[in-house]
Amino acid sequence: MLRRHGVRAATSLGQRFLVDRAVLSAIVDAAELSPDDDVLEVGPGPGVLTAALAARVRSVTAVEVDPRMVALLEETLADQRNVRVIRADALKVDLLGVAPRPITRIVANLPYQITTPLLERFLADDRRPPLVVVLVQREVARRMAATTSDARERGYLSVFTQSFAEPRIVRRVPARAFRPPPRVESAVVVLRTRPRPAFAPLAQEPFLRLVSDAFRHRRKQLRSALGHEAGLDRERATTALTAAGIGPERRPETLSLEDWIALARAIGLPER
Repeated sequence: MLRRHGVRAATSLGQRFLVDRAVLSAIVDAAELSPDDDVLEVGPGPGVLTAALAARVRSVTAVEVDPRMVALLEETLADQRNVRVIRADALKVDLLGVAPRPITRIVANLPYQITTPLLERFLADDRRPPLVVVLVQREVARRMAATTSDARERGYLSVFTQSFAEPRIVRRVPARAFRPPPRVESAVVVLRTRPRPAFAPLAQEPFLRLVSDAFRHRRKQLRSALGHEAGLDRERATTALTAAGIGPERRPETLSLEDWIALARAIGLPER
């Protein structure tokens, strides 16, 4: 179909088309779909995943920025009356407000270069659905699920993701599963979201800013890293860390989610 329409993948948009049916089935199965679900898909491309989703759910809302793919979708999904295609930039539209009904699932093969901002839009929104299934670069998947025992991979994305969801890597995906094949492997990640963020009732923005700022100085000890961005002098940072039961000499990647919450409370971050 792509050849017939004279369409090639736009690598500038991160387009990698899934051609492995086994991986497609794994994604759909991981989403735990039912006829009552209303699904959001971002970056549907030619609509292979879209059609598989539409066969199992009440509705699919697919957001696609590429007008060439929108034209393809009109052909591939012509018989799917429960699919709505919206031509829009996923980073500029209200993703969880574009469908006529509340979204109950997000299922997507995410473009590598905008994976993190899309995850932030999916999870930090109070309207996040109970389950999110994404196909992402394997390195990103490992960072999303990293614990303190994986300190080299643990970073802001780890704490952010785990604040809003319980991530689980369910399948490793080789480069040959895509056309054109990327230079890296991918993975399917299931995110079972939390009704309330783990850091509640602390305010969301100050908490996430504290974590993000500290990881910008991940090579420094926390008593120094906090002083750089959080507006704490070394003495106050040391006092807050001690009160939270965290050694001032530790580094950001060694802190668990519970440690970050304890530290935020010891600093006195505001509540929502």
